Amino acid sequence: MSSIFRTNDPTQFDDVDGIVIDESAPAPNIQGSPANIAILVGKFQRGPATMQEPGTIGQLQEMYGKSSFSGNQALKNKKFGRLRVIRVVAADSVLATKAFQDSGGSPADRITFSAKQGKGAYGNNIQVKIEAGSTTGKKYTIHDNNVGAVLPDEVYDNVVIASIVPATFGNSQLITAVVNSSVAEPANAAFTNLASGADGTVGDTDYQTAIAVGEVERAGNVMFLDEYNATRNGYLKSHAAATQDKMVIVAGAETDAVATAITDVANCRDADGRIIYAYPWVETVIDGVNTMVSPASFYASLLSQIAPNIDPSYTLNTQYLSGITNLKRQLTRANYIALKEAGISAFEFDQDIGFVVKSGIVTQIANSSKLTVLRRRMADYLTDSMGRFLKNYQGAPNSKEKRREVKGAMLAFDNDQIKSKVLPDDSEVSGGKARLIDTESLNTNTSIGLGFMKVKYKRRIFSSMRFIVLQAEIGETVIVTEGEE
Repeated sequence: MSSIFRTNDPTQFDDVDGIVIDESAPAPNIQGSPANIAILVGKFQRGPATMQEPGTIGQLQEMYGKSSFSGNQALKNKKFGRLRVIRVVAADSVLATKAFQDSGGSPADRITFSAKQGKGAYGNNIQVKIEAGSTTGKKYTIHDNNVGAVLPDEVYDNVVIASIVPATFGNSQLITAVVNSSVAEPANAAFTNLASGADGTVGDTDYQTAIAVGEVERAGNVMFLDEYNATRNGYLKSHAAATQDKMVIVAGAETDAVATAITDVANCRDADGRIIYAYPWVETVIDGVNTMVSPASFYASLLSQIAPNIDPSYTLNTQYLSGITNLKRQLTRANYIALKEAGISAFEFDQDIGFVVKSGIVTQIANSSKLTVLRRRMADYLTDSMGRFLKNYQGAPNSKEKRREVKGAMLAFDNDQIKSKVLPDDSEVSGGKARLIDTESLNTNTSIGLGFMKVKYKRRIFSSMRFIVLQAEIGETVIVTEGEE
């Protein structure tokens, strides 16, 4: 028995003579929560119905196909900080499969292959060839015969059916395999297509099902769709209310006039300011053709590339909207005023700058303190970061020492945000301070006894220069007096 004993329980320190090691780690720090994850819910040629994060365009095409499906179209001519995808799959879609039989007098199914990348007609052009193995068993070659296929052929040699386990075809990107019977090997076969796969007809409820996949903690920061209508806007509104951890972008039809959009946005309001109504449709070039697309995808792309303290309407953000070539509607100043008052965040073309967001606002217009996209994003960034840090203290002793640890970590995090120019310091405030972090005043003997540990956090954030006013007095008789300089 070793004379060295490890424990963090002080009641065990004197259990027996010997060496006790009480090892501990430094108090945890607050890590900034991601604020740049966009979630696209859309239709694709193939792919899983689960939420995935393809890291590159190549990985996206490997997973979801290189096609003209609306999900692919929503990603054209734009970049994303981080992008997660939820494929919308029709309820009546069918998975492509093919069973291969032996060559006996009474052939029976021996092995069945199914399309690996989900239900749909795409799987019908996945082919399987069966030959004699180089030394034993069979040699299986899997080929993607679809137009625009990006996945290479897969070869599995010397496969004995009785020895097939999940790992045998586990790394395949094209098929899954189920052994029906290992009594005999399947007969050789030339390249044979999987069959019976069908895309089905995607309906609104299929979007509802896909949107619900994003109802998990830390799924992302902003959700958008490839195709919109009033029903789907309603699903996004409900999703924002149910999750309370992300923003959603809604939009109208291509033909919607200003008055139509103003009427429509009334159905897309919430209390927390999590809904952005993007307008109007924008033009971009897809496969060499000028094409009108929903503005939601460009807005989501923009938000995923800017820090949470940056207003979407910042003119330097035009660099993230370079894929836009025109607007569906050329709006007047009166139009933009009406849209702003209604809670619609509209795009404009500025001759000196390019394409920009005119007003970075949400649909919530009743509470002026919750009106801007910037405020919502910063509130989420700060509270998410601190909330996830506080999980480290769930169930810990409610001591003054622990409360001091919490305050220290919050101060350190806040100071880092000041250094990074994400948050203002006290010099930005007249007649007060920019922050308050208090871990004591809200904690009474009664509340502590009930298990509460309360933290008061008040924080000034940067506003944006939404309304720049140049007050000019110019003329031959202008005199600047002392004190005006």
